[in-house]
Amino acid sequence: MAHPAEAVTPPDISGLVDALRVAVRRVSVEALSGEEATELLKSFSEGERLCAAGRTITSRAVERSGVWREQGERTAAHWVAAATGIAVGQVVGSLETARRLEDFPATAQAFAEGRLTEAKVREVAAAAEVSPSSESELLEAARTQSVAALKETCRRVRFEATDQDQAYVRIHETRYLRHWTETDGAFRLDARLTPDDGARVLSAIQPDRERIFAEAWKGGRRESSEAYAADALVALATRRRSGPSHAVQVRVDHAALLRGHALRGEICEVPGVGSIPVSVARTLTADSVLNVVVTKGSDVTAVAHGGRTIPARVRTALEARDPTCVVPGCDGRVNLEIDHRIPFAEGGPSSLDNLVRMCRWHHFLKTHRGYRLGGSARAWTWSGPDPPLGKR
Repeated sequence: MAHPAEAVTPPDISGLVDALRVAVRRVSVEALSGEEATELLKSFSEGERLCAAGRTITSRAVERSGVWREQGERTAAHWVAAATGIAVGQVVGSLETARRLEDFPATAQAFAEGRLTEAKVREVAAAAEVSPSSESELLEAARTQSVAALKETCRRVRFEATDQDQAYVRIHETRYLRHWTETDGAFRLDARLTPDDGARVLSAIQPDRERIFAEAWKGGRRESSEAYAADALVALATRRRSGPSHAVQVRVDHAALLRGHALRGEICEVPGVGSIPVSVARTLTADSVLNVVVTKGSDVTAVAHGGRTIPARVRTALEARDPTCVVPGCDGRVNLEIDHRIPFAEGGPSSLDNLVRMCRWHHFLKTHRGYRLGGSARAWTWSGPDPPLGKR
């Protein structure tokens, strides 16, 4: 992308577009050999990457020019969407990428030369914005990795470059569950959750998903895995499961587990879902089916199968002792969560005197905001986090 101070003559690509139109029209599926089809596919793919780069650059130029405002559009994205027939949401993402690329010329050059797809550039630019020193590393990953693998790499880079607990809190604070009805009458859901809550949802539907798949296979029915997952979600909602559920697995580096937080290059994540703070991994042991895989580099050093860590008799006694959230003044009774006062990961026992039941909000404050529960049964105390040293 050219620097704003450079004098640049806009290219005339109309002839190239005409030539491309003729070339596409001459493509014949029946007449092409496998080798010819392969070479044409590579050429068209490169052309597609170059066109995406050109569209992104010129969309940003439209945004900066203000022509969209002169023509009465609400935003540049709406103008570009109307001009190109691309969805507004996709244009918004392209413009966001274009703005980021102004600070990352190496990524911008790779995009403009057709070496990277728009999807890969979007991931690299978003991660480099959070961790600028990682740009060259990310570009190398983009060259060799699939889009799915690159997304995982970029997600880890972003996670490592931020305060992990604060990032988790931000996700939690922006959580939502939305639903709407489409024009054909279909019911739709969209949710934003923290990775550990997402893992809980996936774990909860997995037994029904496997059962439904087995029944369909036996009956000769073949549908997509997404269809079976939808059926499993409905099954979960229509009856309460009393049998065993699948485990939530957490993979964490040994050093991070001992330290209490992960440094760059260390992993604490729910595989296939996302990274989580080490503090969250510890709290998952309280009331989840949890497998903790402890690693040093690529070597697995230990596997702890947590299971349901609360014995049934202790759980019954706990429910009787703490019918409501134990925080003074809170009368919450629904969806109470069990908390180990001394964390399970630090050797805290699953005994009655080390367990309390708390509402989700107060459990969140205790785990992530520094609030403290003191006292004992029927004489609990609740205090806020210590103020910063300079404000005491």
